[in-house]
Amino acid sequence: MKEYDYVEVIVEKEKYAKQGAHKGMRGTILDPRNIDGCWLVVFENPVTFADELFVPIKEEDLKLIFEG
Repeated sequence: MKEYDYVEVIVEKEKYAKQGAHKGMRGTILDPRNIDGCWLVVFENPVTFADELFVPIKEEDLKLIFEG
């Protein structure tokens, strides 16, 4: 995975849920660095299309949807 890849969260974990990210949500990796096995993923508001959530998520908890 790399920056600008479109990914999906494939697990439900409390640490992500506390930040507003849940299984099935899709977002874009917005940092070229993988820090401690995590990618910074941004999730848009589906109504306003504004970037709302920025959540570090473990690579093994993500599925690549398409390369950016």
